[in-house]
Amino acid sequence: MKFRLNKRLIPILNESEVEDGEIFVEIISMHEFDKRYAGTYHHEVLMQSMEHIQYTKVDILRSCIVGTVLIPDKQDLLEKEYGFGFYIHKGHLIFIDDTDRILKIAARLPEIKALETTLEARFFLELIEFLINDDVLYLQRYEDELVSVEEELLDHDIDTFHKDILRYRREILILNGYYQQLSDMMQMMGENKNSIFNVEDCRMYRIAAARADRLYDNTNMLREYTVQLREMYQSQIDIMQNKTMKLLTIVTTIFMPLTLIVGWYGMNFTGMPELTWKYGYIAVIILSIVVVVGEILFFKWKKWFD
Repeated sequence: MKFRLNKRLIPILNESEVEDGEIFVEIISMHEFDKRYAGTYHHEVLMQSMEHIQYTKVDILRSCIVGTVLIPDKQDLLEKEYGFGFYIHKGHLIFIDDTDRILKIAARLPEIKALETTLEARFFLELIEFLINDDVLYLQRYEDELVSVEEELLDHDIDTFHKDILRYRREILILNGYYQQLSDMMQMMGENKNSIFNVEDCRMYRIAAARADRLYDNTNMLREYTVQLREMYQSQIDIMQNKTMKLLTIVTTIFMPLTLIVGWYGMNFTGMPELTWKYGYIAVIILSIVVVVGEILFFKWKKWFD
């Protein structure tokens, strides 16, 4: 589908309407791009990347810019992603997309008001910025969820911690790579090595690269936060194990004197006077109770139960 680019996309219904020197945008399928540009160098470069889009990248060629953009689906970061290719030439911008997502995004873009910029360069930049427009708030949601995980840790509610923190780490890692690749792409395009853009274009692309850098830094911060939470989790496990060992030690200590008494009077020597004493059995019971109570009082005084 072909559009005239004049602040907004204007559909071109008749090819005869296209005038020389006019700036236009096309959204075409991979098959159509392959058929139309077969044999050109930029076609070979772009088709190699489009066969299986693995990441966001850009290639600065002599008279054009080609590349791919891989966008993680924020509704399901671990399972879904979406990619498209692009070709930028003076006065000509092509999106290679086998779905209708680019068309939907393009329809939601604001008018291009900075007329001192190259329109095709500015339109592509507007589209990329639209993709990350609300991502600061999106990353803030991750921070809020990690804070909730931290509060659950402090409340010793750690049953699902491993599953939750692993999912967060994997999702943040995907976003981390996404923003880093976007930043690199914007930076390379801002360098304008083939002189397709003007000075204002380059400035705007550098600003976009800095914005993606800040998002990348935010994801790095969130990754460090997950590491801290794992360390806190391990600390909580250690504390719980220490408390268990402390309880077992106290119980063992309480019963050690009773074990001694049982062992002592279990020898059954004929010369033991307590064996024939009328009140021997009662005396041993009272002695055992006194020992246990005395130990408990001593442990409380030492605050070993705290």
